[in-house]
Amino acid sequence: MLKYLVLLVICFWSIHSLPVKESSTQKSSTEHNEEENPAQNLENIIEYERYLKEVVSLLESDTEFRKKLDSANEADIRSGKIAQELELVDHNVRTKLDELKRSELERLRGLAMQMYERTNEIDRRHLKIAEHLDHDNQHTFEIEDLRKLIVKTGEDLAEADRRRREEFKEYELQKEFEKQEKLREMDEDHRKKFEQDIKQMTEKHNKHQKVHHPGSKDQLEEVWEKQDHMSPEDFDPKKFFMMHDVDGNGFWDEQEVKALFKTELDKVYQQGLPEDDMRERAEEMERMREHVFKEADTDRDHLISFNEFIDQTRRREFQQDQGWDTVDQQPQFSHDEYLEFERRRQEEIQRLIAEGRLPPHPQMPYAYDPNMAGGQYQVPHPNAVPQYHPNVVPANQYHPNAVPQNHPQPEQQNNHGQNIQSQHQQQMNQQYSAQQAQQALHNQQMGQNVQQQQQQQQPPAQNQPNTVQQAVQSQPKPSSEKQPPNAHPQSNEIPHKQ
Repeated sequence: MLKYLVLLVICFWSIHSLPVKESSTQKSSTEHNEEENPAQNLENIIEYERYLKEVVSLLESDTEFRKKLDSANEADIRSGKIAQELELVDHNVRTKLDELKRSELERLRGLAMQMYERTNEIDRRHLKIAEHLDHDNQHTFEIEDLRKLIVKTGEDLAEADRRRREEFKEYELQKEFEKQEKLREMDEDHRKKFEQDIKQMTEKHNKHQKVHHPGSKDQLEEVWEKQDHMSPEDFDPKKFFMMHDVDGNGFWDEQEVKALFKTELDKVYQQGLPEDDMRERAEEMERMREHVFKEADTDRDHLISFNEFIDQTRRREFQQDQGWDTVDQQPQFSHDEYLEFERRRQEEIQRLIAEGRLPPHPQMPYAYDPNMAGGQYQVPHPNAVPQYHPNVVPANQYHPNAVPQNHPQPEQQNNHGQNIQSQHQQQMNQQYSAQQAQQALHNQQMGQNVQQQQQQQQPPAQNQPNTVQQAVQSQPKPSSEKQPPNAHPQSNEIPHKQ
């Protein structure tokens, strides 16, 4: 009976379709084909034809539901009321229907993804797909999932180590570049002193205790004594492994292994000392970790098991301490690599200067400073109005009555800096001379105005004796010449401020 539901859908669709005229031969052949297989074109009509057929097949396999379907009328079937009988379907059939629905949903997601890719012109062949699990099996975790997870983890960790080594090489190249730039800007005396300081710091850095071979017996015994505070005579590899298996899972991971190198690293690198580079300490810890895993991790699962560690202690190399050369004792790049880095760095500096992100000043450091805002040199806007504190005189400006203070200028290290300083000093002298001349003219005008006011306020001196007039006329007139700033008047009057 349920199969006839499909036929009803087809008939209902054909009834509501527009009539199409056909020739007699085509009409006869079409009728003949429809009589043979009425549902042969169902796939062209219903996009989910396969899903429909599978659902019908599963429901027909249930005896109780088939009985309800046979006894139902056409109206209940067409309205979907018959779907209420699904509650009576066997549990196994319902489980298969659940799986069938999940499969249909995945198919629809795939169609939606294909439509999105076509709309946005996405090339699926070049998309990076996660490779740490089996995409073909989406419901159960099988052997292939575990294999893919182990292999992908190893590849990602190896890639992370490769990127770390490349970044450290860039760091060392940048250090050498900044050093050469400083030497290039110095004169002969300062260059010799700078090189002497570097030599002294290098010698001080190299004065340390012997660094044991990572993973050797001497290195582990020193950890046993200094970090674990145990007696050297009581060293036991089994107890040592258990003590440093922090999470107690029976394996040493990378973090637990790196914790074993603290004593060795403290011999070479100390925080706060100018001769010790903490970035090199971090790189040295990773190098020691890589070496220990290369020797002890035999199955390459990036974990050291208890058995792998015990096997390592039984080898002859475990008893021999060959020492260890730290990263600062090994060259990290060749001369050609440095020349290529210097060329690229100079091009980058010129580009930053052209973009206004670095000033073209010889004393400006070229190194990238992550502490600056945005990691860039902040250039003021050309139309920005400078903001000053109301009680602070802006730079290169002077108060009219202030006496200029001529401080000795520090010795410059190159001719370019001396030229800039001399030009700046000339501008300051010109500004000061102009301000002094303007102030002298202002004082002269003020003095004339005061003298005129005093003459207007004095009464006529007709009845005064001639001796008083002669005494006034005999007094010396105030000199209009400017007195030097350090000269003091002989009278008790308070001098006018210059």
